[in-house]
Amino acid sequence: MALVIPREKVYKNLGMTKQGVAEDVRAIKTWLLKQPHLPHIKAEWLSVKVDDWLENFLIQCKNSIERTKEALDLYFCRGILVPEVFTRRDPLSQPFQTSFRVIHMGLTPQVTDEGNRVLIFSHTRPTADDFDPTIMMKRMGMLMDLVLLEGIVQNGIEIVVDFRHVCFGQLTRYNLALTKRVYDIAMKAVPQRVKRFHFIYPTAILDAGFPILRQILSKKLQDRMVVHRDVNDLIKLVGPQAIPADIGGEAPTISELNHMWEEKMIEYRDWFMSSESVKSDESKRVGKCRYETTDTFGHQGSFRKIEVD
Repeated sequence: MALVIPREKVYKNLGMTKQGVAEDVRAIKTWLLKQPHLPHIKAEWLSVKVDDWLENFLIQCKNSIERTKEALDLYFCRGILVPEVFTRRDPLSQPFQTSFRVIHMGLTPQVTDEGNRVLIFSHTRPTADDFDPTIMMKRMGMLMDLVLLEGIVQNGIEIVVDFRHVCFGQLTRYNLALTKRVYDIAMKAVPQRVKRFHFIYPTAILDAGFPILRQILSKKLQDRMVVHRDVNDLIKLVGPQAIPADIGGEAPTISELNHMWEEKMIEYRDWFMSSESVKSDESKRVGKCRYETTDTFGHQGSFRKIEVD
């Protein structure tokens, strides 16, 4: 059973070398220091080595320095762009405790033969009572922060959505404009290589959910959506080692994964609370953020004017 993917294998897949990574990280650090609006990253804030955190960013950005620069710029202003999702992230608060109970979510520690991890979402009951999609999106962003902090390497993610307890009332809770904006920003601020979207135990509600997803997902990801009428088809396609045990695989159950990530978020509670103050100072930005709106930052120049070397 594959429990981890060696970093050397990730290097090979992305055309990276240890020396090359060190040089790229130095270049990114130099670039960061030249951006007047971005914070100076310190190890005390990260609780890990700055070089390691930036290397994790570089890996998530497919070994592209320019993409990493753009991702870092957006990462530090996401809390300004979408404060509803990227601020007030206290895993011990009542909204979070309720969310952990009504929707289970987690990333498997095991990887597939292709080096991917499975990210699963599963409602625990067929009611919209107590379900808050904004808190769920906060949890998703926090999970991705932990991937960066702990260097959880993978080639990509297989997203599995369990439809057994999905109801129409849950779908109506989503603010589509906010969800689309969060998706666009989150996928660029902390890039993830989504291999496929899998839908298991489909019901008639899935037909109502697809139009929503099509408004949110890119055309490329829409083409990667797979509906499994039989969960065994998912297991055959992905492999049993990264599929939760309660749906026929060998990984921890969905409930256990949810608890693992809840505990991990609580462990990093102080970091999530303090990280809100580590953000861009838009009054010092040269140019504007590409996601800027008049209501967010006001009129400034062009994002492309940011110094890159």
